[in-house]
Amino acid sequence: MTNSKGDVYPAQQGYPRNQWYVVAFSSEVAANTLSHRQVLDVPVLLYRTDAGHVVALHDRCPHRGLPLSMGKLVGDRVQCGYHGMQFGSDGRCAHVPSQKGTPAAMAVRNYPVIEQWQWLWIWMGDPAKADPNLIPDHESLGLTRAGFTASPFFMMEMHANYQYLHDNLLDTSHLSFVHAGMLDTGEMATSTFWSKEEGNILRLGRETPGLTFSGQMAQAFRLQENKLYDRQLIAEAYVPNIHAAKQCIRDPADSSAPPIELHAINALTPADRDHTYVFHAQATTYGNNCTEDDLAGVRHILLQDKLVVEALQQNYDVYRDSLEVSVASDSAGIRCRRIISQLIANEQHGENVMAASR
Repeated sequence: MTNSKGDVYPAQQGYPRNQWYVVAFSSEVAANTLSHRQVLDVPVLLYRTDAGHVVALHDRCPHRGLPLSMGKLVGDRVQCGYHGMQFGSDGRCAHVPSQKGTPAAMAVRNYPVIEQWQWLWIWMGDPAKADPNLIPDHESLGLTRAGFTASPFFMMEMHANYQYLHDNLLDTSHLSFVHAGMLDTGEMATSTFWSKEEGNILRLGRETPGLTFSGQMAQAFRLQENKLYDRQLIAEAYVPNIHAAKQCIRDPADSSAPPIELHAINALTPADRDHTYVFHAQATTYGNNCTEDDLAGVRHILLQDKLVVEALQQNYDVYRDSLEVSVASDSAGIRCRRIISQLIANEQHGENVMAASR
């Protein structure tokens, strides 16, 4: 369903397949284990070879359909737990216990995977188009930038279409209400903002000068309580897969002091139309940015977003209420919807994927 301008409603947003998506943190796929994840409606099996390379296979035995993740590893092969067929890392069947030889059709798809920083990126589309340069620039995100400390936090599942998360993260006015006292003390929603578009990268920025921080907010940014600071927040989206909320806080009384920077990064990966994985990481200009207090605070913040987006999805599923009246601060989210729709249309017409600006 679309609105009068032809935009897809967020509860129904599809997803381009010729893109890289985060499928797991590196630490989630350990040696000698089989892991399952669903990506873009497809069941995926993840494991590491003896050499430590990550393998992603279609998680369904072509014999009778048991998930291969219910089997076990035999060297670098996956053995189905039902009838013992073994599949190599290329997806081809290498052994059928009940007969000599293996049928040519006894094979599963192998998906391209790249391990970059502490994320595993998977390509679910045409493997011939799996260009590593389409992965968002980790240095720009702060994950590999000199002077930053980057930490993986956690993965959180949300029962909502991933477009609801795009809308949420690209409209920072919600910080004043959903995250009051956690990320804002009321100034964000009324501050002036700017927005820019560069290919498939969207940016929305807000400036809030002369703020004081206390409690959890002061702790999160390692600031002195009740001291004046100038704050800049840039919400940066690499459509369709990454969001980075880039915070830059300066001491107006000391122009020579380096800014305090925190990048809160969310990788959004659709499991299906109403189920999204959020892989959260942070990069900061100070060390030790992943304490127990930091983890608890960020988890609480994402749970607040989870409550909202799941309510939106549930409301749509029950009532099919698709009426939307947008305001100026929705502009980046609406543009995000249109970019995703264009990426999907390009795939359907066989055109090349849109490269991320580097």
